[in-house]
Amino acid sequence: MGSVNDKVVLALIGAGGRGTQVILSMQKCIPGVEVKYVCEVDQERGGRVIEELEKQQNLRPKRLDDMRRAFEDKDVDAVVICTPEHWHALATIWACQAGKDVYVEKNISLNIPEGRKMIEAAKKYNRIVQCGFQNRSAPYNISAREYIQSGKLGKIVLVKTYCMLPGNKPWLLKE
Repeated sequence: MGSVNDKVVLALIGAGGRGTQVILSMQKCIPGVEVKYVCEVDQERGGRVIEELEKQQNLRPKRLDDMRRAFEDKDVDAVVICTPEHWHALATIWACQAGKDVYVEKNISLNIPEGRKMIEAAKKYNRIVQCGFQNRSAPYNISAREYIQSGKLGKIVLVKTYCMLPGNKPWLLKE
């Protein structure tokens, strides 16, 4: 490769379904991406993405069970965080402290103070932190925002949100 900037070395942190989907897309669609590590604490996960990445990039990523080992590697430019949400803030802060740029999946944090600490770390360590909020720019969200801003709903005093995705919802109480 001609320039140092021709290659970006990544580590995937969290190799579940979403992590696998995100990293395979990044590696396949963005020229010059090399995934050096797949970090996953669950020994049942990660094998498939390692096999697929090896096919795509002709280089087998190393499996780690501790994300901090990837943060220590000076060759790693950035990390892709797709862990369960309760790890997003700490993993992002650790990555920023280690001089890594970050792509972190949604939900970004569990609460506002965590999110603020993530922003503080990005600023303090001069890192780029990109958050996975693809749906924010979807046409249906833009039209909903415009309708709300138009004032046609009147003064909004209460908002309730619902998760309408299919799947197991263990947090719902059974009757």
